[in-house]
Amino acid sequence: MNPEISLSPRELLFIAALLEATEFLGVSDAFFGMDDAEMHQETMALKSSLEVKDYAEMDFDGSFTLKENVRDAVDICANCDTLIMADKCKGGQLPLRDLYYAKNGKIVKLNQGADDTILSLIPGIDGLLEQILEDVKWQTSGPSMLKDAIIPNDVLSDVKAKAGDLDQSTSIEVLIGSGCDELSAKAIISGLRGKSDYFAVVITAFGSGREGIYSLMLTSNESGIYRLAPIAGEEQDAVKFSMLAAGEVKIALADVMRSAFPPESEGFV
Repeated sequence: MNPEISLSPRELLFIAALLEATEFLGVSDAFFGMDDAEMHQETMALKSSLEVKDYAEMDFDGSFTLKENVRDAVDICANCDTLIMADKCKGGQLPLRDLYYAKNGKIVKLNQGADDTILSLIPGIDGLLEQILEDVKWQTSGPSMLKDAIIPNDVLSDVKAKAGDLDQSTSIEVLIGSGCDELSAKAIISGLRGKSDYFAVVITAFGSGREGIYSLMLTSNESGIYRLAPIAGEEQDAVKFSMLAAGEVKIALADVMRSAFPPESEGFV
C-alpha cells in the first residue's frame, strides 16, 4: 500500500460499494438524494477519475479494475473488524475526530477533508498508539494531587446545570458532599463547563472474539488529569474520576488497546 491514497468522498464510497460493503462506519453518504440516472452518470465519471489518478484501469472492453493497494486500503475501512474513534478537544474549541479502521491486523487512518479523504497505512498497534496521542498536550506534566471520586450521574447533571448558571459555590458544595475535595470539585466543574481539555478513544470490535466497546475518556486542566470511567450500579449509574499523571496516559491507552485488539502474533504488522 502506498503511504497515502487521496479519494473524493464519492470515490471512496463507490469503491466501498464495489467491495460489497453494506455500510461505511463514520462516513456520510455522499450520494444522498441522487436518482438512478444521476447515479449512472456519476459512476462513469468516478471510473474515469480513478483511472486518471492511476488508482484503477479500464480496458477497451469496458472492464474496470482497481489497483491492489487502493482496493486493500478501502476494504480495511469499509469491511473493518475494528473501528477506532479518537476525539481531541482543547477547552472551549470545537472537537477534532480521527478515524482508524483495522482488519486482519492491518490498520488504516482516514482523514476526512471537505474535498478529499486521505487513507494512510499505520504500522501496527504501536504506530496507532503514537498517532492517537499525537498533538495531545496535557496541561499538567507532573503527578496529579486530585482525589479519586465516584459521582452519581444525577449529581453530575445537577452540578452541570448549576455550573452553567455560574453557581460554582453551590456546585462545589454538592461535589464535596459526594466525596470530592475542593480541588477535585473545581476540576470536575471545569470539565462539565467545557473549560478543560477533553480526550476520548472509543474502540468498537466486531466478530473477533473480543466483541465489544473499549474506551478511555480523560479531562485535563491546570489542576491535573482525570480518567472518567462509567459505572453501572444496581440503583444508580455513576462516573468514577481517577487521577492520572501525564506519563500514565499512554500506559492506560495501551492497556485499552491490548484488550480490544488481538496480540501481535495474530497478524499485526
